[in-house]
Amino acid sequence: MTQYQKTLGPIQGMAMTVTTFIGTGLMILPAMSVTQAGSFAFYAWLITAVMIIPIALIFALLGARYPSAGGASHYIGRAFGSRYEKAVGWLFLSILLVGPAVAIKVAAAYLAIIFKTSDQWILVFSLITLAGMLVFAIVGMQTSARFQTGIVLVMIATILWLCFIGDIQATSQVIESPVTRSEWQQTLYATGVIFWCFLGIEVMAHMGAEFKNPARDFPIALLGGITIVILAYLSLVLLIAWHHTYGDEVTNSQSLALLVSKLMGETSSRVFAAGAYIIAFANVAIYILGFSRMVQSMAQQGALHKTFIGLNKNGAPEKAVLLVGVITLLSILFSELSGWKMAWFIEMTNGSFLIIYTLTCIAAIKLVNRTAQVLAMVALLSCGFMVFFIGKSMFFAMIVFCLALLYEYMKAPKSPVEESNLHIL
Repeated sequence: MTQYQKTLGPIQGMAMTVTTFIGTGLMILPAMSVTQAGSFAFYAWLITAVMIIPIALIFALLGARYPSAGGASHYIGRAFGSRYEKAVGWLFLSILLVGPAVAIKVAAAYLAIIFKTSDQWILVFSLITLAGMLVFAIVGMQTSARFQTGIVLVMIATILWLCFIGDIQATSQVIESPVTRSEWQQTLYATGVIFWCFLGIEVMAHMGAEFKNPARDFPIALLGGITIVILAYLSLVLLIAWHHTYGDEVTNSQSLALLVSKLMGETSSRVFAAGAYIIAFANVAIYILGFSRMVQSMAQQGALHKTFIGLNKNGAPEKAVLLVGVITLLSILFSELSGWKMAWFIEMTNGSFLIIYTLTCIAAIKLVNRTAQVLAMVALLSCGFMVFFIGKSMFFAMIVFCLALLYEYMKAPKSPVEESNLHIL
C-alpha cells in the first residue's frame, strides 16, 4: 500500500493548519514580542502577517497544483531537478536533529506542573510524550485530523473566554503606532521573533496529497487557518500587554499562565497546564507526521531505503514514523546530556525553515503563471527581509544544504535527460 487516503476536507485541514502554527510558541511569543516592541507590538505582528501571507499564498498555489507528500522539496525538484529535491529533503530531515526536541521538552515541562514534580522528571515526561506522538502518527491522518479539530475548537473557545473576561475592548489603549526611526527599528526587530510562530507552512504542504479536492480545499485550509492564527495571537498580545504579564525570560515563558491566574484565579493553573500540554502535543505531532511524509517521499525517490515507502492499513507511513521517532529520541537525549541551551536549537531550526521557504519561492517563479510570479517575487523579498534577523544562525542550514547537494551530485553523474527538462531563468 503506497497511495494516500484522501480523507481531509477544508475544515479538518484548517484545524491542522492552526495547530501547526499554534503550539509552544503560543506560550511565549506574544509576551516576548511585547517585551521587545512594547506598545508597538501590535503593529509588529501586523507587519509579520503581511510578510507571511504572500509566502502562504505561494505554498497554497503550489500545494493545490502539485499535491505531494514531498511538499516543498517536490516543488523545488520540479523546478530544478531531482538533486535539489533530495537535497532539500535532507535539509528538512536535518531539522529533526535540532527542532522537535525543544518543543517536546516544553510540553514535558507542563506535565511536571500538572503532576507537581521536580525538573528531574522532564526527561522521563519527554520520552513518554514522544511515544504518544508516535502512536498518534501511526493511527493515520483521518483520526489525527479529528483530534486536531477538537483541539482547535477548545483553543478558540479558551481565547474567546479570555478576551471576554479580560476586557479585550479596553486593550486598544496599549496600541501605539511607531513614528520615529528608533521606534520603527524596535518594531521591525520584534518581527524576527514573531516570524518563528509561522514556521510550519511547509509541514502543511506535505499533507496536500491527502485532501479530497486539493485544488479547492488546500488553499482554504491554509489561508483560513493562518487567519485564525493571526487573530488568536493578536488577541493574546493585547491581553498580555494590558494586564502586564510580561517582562524577563521567566515571566515571558509563564505569561499565559500568569494571565489565566490573574483573570481566573490560582486554581486554574493546573487546568491551564493540561490545556497547554495538549496544544503543544498536537503541534509537535503534526511535525512528526510531516517529517514521516518526507521520509516516505524520499524513499520513493531512492534517497532512502524502499522499506520506508509502505503505508499501514490506516494510510500512515509506519516505518517512516518509527525512523523519525528514533532520530527525535537521539536528539532529546543529546540535548539533555550536552547541556546546550535550547535557544541554539531554536535558532538552527529557524534558519533551516527560511532556506526551504526561500528556495520554494524561487521555484514558484518557474512553476506558476505570469501573474502569480509577481506574488512569488514578493514572497521572496519577505524571505530576504527575515534573513537579516536570523543572521549567523543561517550557517547550520546553509552547511547542511550545501553538503546534501554536493552528496547528490557526487552520487551519480549528471543526466542529460534530466537537464533537458529544466527551464533556465
